[in-house]
Amino acid sequence: MLVWLFISSSALAEERNVIAAAELSGLFQIGDKGNEPTGVYYHLLSQILSETDLAQRYQVVVMPMKRAKASFLQGNFACYSPGVETFEEAERNLLPRDLLSSRAFNMALVRVVSTNEHHLVSSVDDVSNEDVISLVRGVPISETMQKMMAKARKTFMVQTELENLKLLVSGRVNLIFAFYPDIVFAYKELGLKEHYPYAEYYSPLVIRDNIICHAEHRQAFALIEAKINQYRQDGTLKRILQDFYLDDPIHP
Repeated sequence: MLVWLFISSSALAEERNVIAAAELSGLFQIGDKGNEPTGVYYHLLSQILSETDLAQRYQVVVMPMKRAKASFLQGNFACYSPGVETFEEAERNLLPRDLLSSRAFNMALVRVVSTNEHHLVSSVDDVSNEDVISLVRGVPISETMQKMMAKARKTFMVQTELENLKLLVSGRVNLIFAFYPDIVFAYKELGLKEHYPYAEYYSPLVIRDNIICHAEHRQAFALIEAKINQYRQDGTLKRILQDFYLDDPIHP
C-alpha cells in the first residue's frame, strides 16, 4: 500500500502543467544531482504558485533555454520564462497570436563592460579593430551588438557569464557583452566585490523579463500577473531578487 501511494503521488506531480524556465546563472539554475532547482527567479515563481494555490496544478521546471523555447513553441509547456524577448525574430514569428504576456518582473540589460575606465563604450563608434569582445553563446544579439562585433578584431563565444567574466579578468579580451543581472552571480562566484566599468546609462539591448503562457491557461496567467503587480507595488520583488533586481534605469 505504501508503494502504491508513492507511485500515485509521483504520477500526480508529473501531471502538473509545466512552466518552462530557461537556465540562467543565478536566476534559474538546474539542481545538482537531483536536487531542487535554485535561483532568484525560480524562488519568485515558486512563491507565486504557492500563494495563488496554483502549485497543485503547475510546476516550474528549469532546463536549457533552447529546449525550453522549442518545447513551448510546440505547445508542450503551459508557460515560459523569462519571456518573449529572449526569442529571436524568426522564433517570435512562430508564437501564437493569442499569447499571454505578463508585466515585467525584472529587467535584463546588456552592458558593454571594459577593462579600462577610460575606454567605455556608449555607441558603435567606440569600438575599433583593436578591441576583442566576448559574449555568451545563444544570448539575444541586437543589431547594435552585431555592428560592434563586426568592427572588433575578434569575438569569442563562451558558455556562461562566469566564463565571460573570466576572459575579462585574464586580459584575453578587453570588452564583454555582459547580461545584468546574470553576471552578478559570476562576480560573486569569483569573489569580486568591485565590478569592471561600463557606461552607466547605455545598453545596446534591454530585455524585460516576464512570463508568457498559452491562451488556454488564461485563468492561471491572470493569478500570476496579479501577484507580479502586487509584488512590484509592495516591494516583494526587490526583496526576493535583491542584488539581481533592476528597475529599468535605461527606460524609466
